[in-house]
Amino acid sequence: MKKLMGVLTILLAMQTLQAQDFEKVKTDLLIGKTDDAKADYDKIITKKASLVGTAQAYYWKSKIYSAYHKDAIKNPNAYNEVKLALDEYIKADASLQIAKDNGQEPFFDVYIRSFKGGVDSFNTKNWKGAAAHFINAVKYSDIIFAQGWASSKQKFDTTAIIYAGYSNQNAGNIDETLVYYKRLVDNKVATPELADVYRYLLVQLTNKKDKVEFDKYMAMSTAAYPNESWVEYGTDYIDKNLTIEEKVAMFDKLVAGGSISELECQMFGDMFMSGKSSEGVSQENVDKYIAKAAEAYKKAYSMNNKNFAAAFNAGISYYNQFTVLDEKVAENIKALQTINSNKPAAPKDPKKKAVFDAFYKAKLDSVRKINASLDAPIKEKVDAAIEWIDKAYNVIKDKEKLERGERNVASRSVDFLATLYAYKRDKARGKDQKASDEFDAKFNIYDKLHDKYQ
Repeated sequence: MKKLMGVLTILLAMQTLQAQDFEKVKTDLLIGKTDDAKADYDKIITKKASLVGTAQAYYWKSKIYSAYHKDAIKNPNAYNEVKLALDEYIKADASLQIAKDNGQEPFFDVYIRSFKGGVDSFNTKNWKGAAAHFINAVKYSDIIFAQGWASSKQKFDTTAIIYAGYSNQNAGNIDETLVYYKRLVDNKVATPELADVYRYLLVQLTNKKDKVEFDKYMAMSTAAYPNESWVEYGTDYIDKNLTIEEKVAMFDKLVAGGSISELECQMFGDMFMSGKSSEGVSQENVDKYIAKAAEAYKKAYSMNNKNFAAAFNAGISYYNQFTVLDEKVAENIKALQTINSNKPAAPKDPKKKAVFDAFYKAKLDSVRKINASLDAPIKEKVDAAIEWIDKAYNVIKDKEKLERGERNVASRSVDFLATLYAYKRDKARGKDQKASDEFDAKFNIYDKLHDKYQ
């Protein structure tokens, strides 16, 4: 401790001696003799080279050029000299004690000039220039307000921070933008026009896959703007950053806990439908994700039976499951045709022919058995698709005027229903004529509605 105190005493003594070196410069400035101050400063620096690079030298240089800057037209380079000297002074005197003792004009010069330069650049859409100016404005205003040098007792210059964020965003400087936007959110600056700042922050944290920061700012966004919808930002994070298996697990957990909303259910349904198309997904998982999508959409509809979109999507999920199974049937029929077309001539010997016939019958029967086993699940998926697409259609069919989205669902619903009833009609034909006729009647009802919603 004694050693530390000794070092501090030496440093203080050195600074005091350096201050005495610049007393004449200080006096010149006090009586308004800027040129004399500059001349004396140069003499002192030349005579005593050890002063070069000291906090005192940088500070008094900034003071001299701050005085010149009062006539910026006559001294156009004065501002640059002020800023360069002041930047170095700040590094050399962390306590800013010299400025506290001798005046803060250079700080205000840089702050005001930076802010004005930022505004001018922003108005001409020079985003990089605006960003650089507003970054300086924030830097120096922070010093001014932290030291209590301004008449205003605010903690920081909100406007400078906002425009530092805006400028960096427009310049494409994402990381820099986040610095200023986080500062606004952390300090609960939440005017109506700043809601987009909160949104931008969540989007970029999603892109960065920063779960901890995302959760933090998601909670703050919800608290700041309780009437805004933030659900989609949470689901967007899940959609972009979780594996499909993690999404399924999260959906199941939310449903089990009773903490899932109608909108979240619908969005999970969309995720699962997208998951089926992911690269490298096995057919087994495709089937699983489509089924999970149907579950999510049905859950959304159970919360609001006017949600025609959820009902329609549930129906489409079942329709997709039907088409997967129907494609398997088609593949098996093709396999039967291939077996028959490649079948060689039967041997003439009766015993060999019997073995030959039994062999090919077994091959054909095994394929036919697979197709027969698909009849029940296909019927189940077709009936479920009809049920849920019909639910969607019934919500909107009697409305006098349909919105664009409603018209689209109505149009697609009647087309899908016609297709599904045509399938059921054809399956029943030759087996149950009464059922076939009933399905044909249903087909005609929906087929005639095709042009109604175009």
